Amino acid sequence: MDYPTTVQAFLTVASVALFGGLVAQWLKVYLADWRFTQLLVLILCIGAAVVAQFIDAAWNPAADSLWDSVMIGFFGATLATFGYEASKNVLGKLGS
Repeated sequence: MDYPTTVQAFLTVASVALFGGLVAQWLKVYLADWRFTQLLVLILCIGAAVVAQFIDAAWNPAADSLWDSVMIGFFGATLATFGYEASKNVLGKLGS
């Protein structure tokens, strides 16, 4: 997978998951004690996917395209946050 450098490339679950993972790492540095970091990642991923859909459709997207972008943001954020937590738990069980 390449880095999502275009709007069309960003509108995939994998690209939004990459975006969400990077955003989560930044938020964990600056909001380390805040409990709602994952919720903020979800909101930012959905928002970024919806904005990308608006840009891709020249600010006039169809309703089903907007729903697609909301779902892309949701699944991308889910992969980013739960994938990170699952990998940390597996590494913890392995003693790392």
